[in-house]
Amino acid sequence: MKKKILLEKAGEHFLKRQYDESKKFFESVLRIEPTNKEAILGTILCDMINEDEEEAIALFDYYIVLKEEAVNNPEDQILAMIQELDYDQEELSKLFESDTLPQMEGITYKDFLSIVESRGSFKEAFEDIMFSTKVIITKKSDFFDFIDRLIENGFTDIVYSYLEDATKLYPTDQKLQEFFERLTKV
Repeated sequence: MKKKILLEKAGEHFLKRQYDESKKFFESVLRIEPTNKEAILGTILCDMINEDEEEAIALFDYYIVLKEEAVNNPEDQILAMIQELDYDQEELSKLFESDTLPQMEGITYKDFLSIVESRGSFKEAFEDIMFSTKVIITKKSDFFDFIDRLIENGFTDIVYSYLEDATKLYPTDQKLQEFFERLTKV
């Protein structure tokens, strides 16, 4: 009975975007039952919040739907989706890493954004580095932000190149398709 109440409270806090509180309740369940799949999933989703809040919320919402529809082992389905997302992020990271260039010949996306801030313009910052420095992107959300900014600043040819490579790996990714649609309107 106590587990059920703890899980309910964890879910309530998650839905209120009180992720630290939610995680505490999920962890309390894991102390009682270390193999509880719902608590394991909840803890993972709370951890995902820092990387991609939108994705974590979407997965939690989908988990609730699966539970309400009485789907067998909904936790396993969501955990498999998370594993696939992790794999996709790794592949996307590899897409931007060149085997011929040493790691130090690039800057992280975070560092690039600092350059943008200091220049006051994404376009100026990108033009300054585009031929000499590689921007290393390791998060899917950063990739999408980068593409979005490239489109906004008129770098459509470069965007096409990135998107063509990315869609080879993820042909059904909805966000990539949305970027292609935006490009046709530019």
